[in-house]
This record gives sequence, structure tokens and C-alpha cells, in this order.
Amino acid sequence: MGGGSPQVTTSRQELPKWLEQPTRENIAIADAIAQRPLEQYGGQTVAGLSPDQLAAYKYTRQNVGAYQPAYGAALGTTASVAGYQPGTFTGGDIGAYMNPYLQNVEANALGGLESQRLKAQQGIAQSARTAGAFGGSRQGISEALSNVETARQAGDLSAKIRAQGYDTAASLMQSDMDRALQGQQLRLQAGGQMSDIAGAGQRALYADAAALENIGKSQQAQQQARLNDAYQRWSAERNYPIDMLNLRIGATSAVPGVGTTTQSTSGGGNSWLSFLGGLGSAGSGLASLLPLFGASDEGMKTDITKMGKDKETGLDLYAYRYKGDPKSYPKVVGPMAQDIEKKFPDQVKDIGGRKAVNLGFGPMRRAFAA
Repeated sequence: MGGGSPQVTTSRQELPKWLEQPTRENIAIADAIAQRPLEQYGGQTVAGLSPDQLAAYKYTRQNVGAYQPAYGAALGTTASVAGYQPGTFTGGDIGAYMNPYLQNVEANALGGLESQRLKAQQGIAQSARTAGAFGGSRQGISEALSNVETARQAGDLSAKIRAQGYDTAASLMQSDMDRALQGQQLRLQAGGQMSDIAGAGQRALYADAAALENIGKSQQAQQQARLNDAYQRWSAERNYPIDMLNLRIGATSAVPGVGTTTQSTSGGGNSWLSFLGGLGSAGSGLASLLPLFGASDEGMKTDITKMGKDKETGLDLYAYRYKGDPKSYPKVVGPMAQDIEKKFPDQVKDIGGRKAVNLGFGPMRRAFAA
């Protein structure tokens, strides 16, 4: 049998004429964006402390320890009370409370009793004379008995006067001891009140400082909101060309089956996907210059078969064709935009009512490389 060289079959897809000019323009726009120098935001991004916050901090610092003098006084008062020893009768000087005229009172009372004794003696003598027994033994016995009674009365009277004087002195001494104890108790209460007042005053100072700081925080938050708004406006202006380019790319990539196949025995694939994959690897590396988004909406796909999971992201992978692609096209393997959006929402955009995915995102990039 005769041999021959193996036949090589090639497949080429071409963009329609109407899509060539927009594609060139997209590449030119992307290159112009890539040539722009780094634009760093020159405005303030973090709000500083407001005047009221600074005033609150200063007020707090100035009043740190303002309670110390009152606390010190309270501590001193408490310490002095802690060493107080209540007075006792055995340790006290009751003599200081005795009436200094007690002896005079006693002398006067005894003097009166003596006068009564003398009168009684005169009466006994007079009775003896009348009876003619003056100077006799009966008179002597009567006088002795009178003297004994007088002496007994004198002793009782003296004891009674002295007992009354002692009781009065003891009562006065007890009153002073009670008042001293009450005074110490009042000092202890006053010390506790001084401490409480000092603490309340300090808390009031901190409450004032906190209120002032809260006002300052509100002012700071308002200032931060204005700074954020300014930055967002600047960012939107800076990214406007990129957003418009993505819109143009999304509009062209959302059209499935736009390519023309000149020969199809191997290779092939969706025309718009092949084109976008070429953008990711051609020239200056357009896909690396800015995020390009390609349509990958589940609603645009057909003949879907689950193939497994992407090892890097854990996303489900499917083999599918785009609606409108001939059955002769090989299936594309990749994730669904809806699945990507659930786990990586920043990688998906809505363009023209369809979901488009960042073509530099892992599974999409690997799909192009395949």
C-alpha cells in the first residue's frame, strides 16, 4: 500500500465585518487606559479629631484625680475614727463631774441635824430638872440615846447627799461619753459621705467629657462621610473610561455564535469566547491591564452537563454550548455566572440584562487557556 503524509486539518474562525471595528476600538481604548500614569488620590481620606473631641480629651486630662483631695480628707477622717477608744468609768475621772459645793451642802445639812441634837439635849435636861433628877443616870441614858440617834441620822444624811452627788456625776459623765461616741459615728458617716460625693463628682466630670466626646464623634462621622463622598466621586470619575470599556466589551461578547467557521474537523468552540480568550493572551496582555468582563449567564447556555468542581474555588464546572452555536462546536467547560456571583460577587457584573464575569477570574482564565 502506498503511504502519504498525514493530512492536517485546521479550523479558523473570523469575526464578522461589523464587529471588527468595535473590537479594534476596544483594544485601542484599553491600551490608552493602560498607558495612563498611576493616579493617586490627593485628598484627605481619614477625618481627624473634631474640636469637641479634643476639648473632651483635654477636659478629662485636666480633671484626672480631681477627687483626690476629698478622698484624702475622707480617708483621714475614717482613720481617726478607727483609732477611737470609747471612755469607761474605770478609766474616767468621775471626780471632775462631782459638785464642788457638795461638802458645803453636806456641812449645812449636818449642822442642822446638830442643832436638832442640841435642842433635844436641852429638852432632856429640862425634863430632868422638873423631875428633880437632873444629873442622874436616867438623864445620862436619855442623852446618850439621843446622841446615838443623831449620829445615825447624820450618817444616813451624809450618805444620801454623797450618793446623790455621785449619781449626778455619773450621769453627766455617761452623757459626755455617749456624745463622744455619737460624735465619732457622725465623723465616720461624714467621711463616707465625702467619699461618695467625691466619686459622684468625678463621675459627673466623666459624664460631661463623654457627652462632649459623643458630640465630637458625630462631627467626625459627618466629616468622614464628606471625605468618603469626595473620594467616591473622584474614583467614579477615574474609573469612568474603564466602566465604559467594559460596557462595550460586554455588548460585543453577549452576542453568541458571531464567528464564521471556514473548516471544522477539530478544535473550534464558541466564537466570542475564543475571541475574548485571544484578547487575554495577545499583544500587550489586554486582560491583565484591566478587568474585562465576558457574558457567562446561565440563560445563554444550552446542552449543559455537570463535570465536577474547580479545585481552586470549589465552583461547579459544566460543559455547555451557547444558544445558537452549531452542534458541531465542541462544548466549553466552565462555571455559571450565577454560581460565581454567590461566592465571588465582585467578579460578576450585570451588562445588558445578562451576567458577565471577569475574564481574569481563575476558572474563566483557565477556560480560555484550554
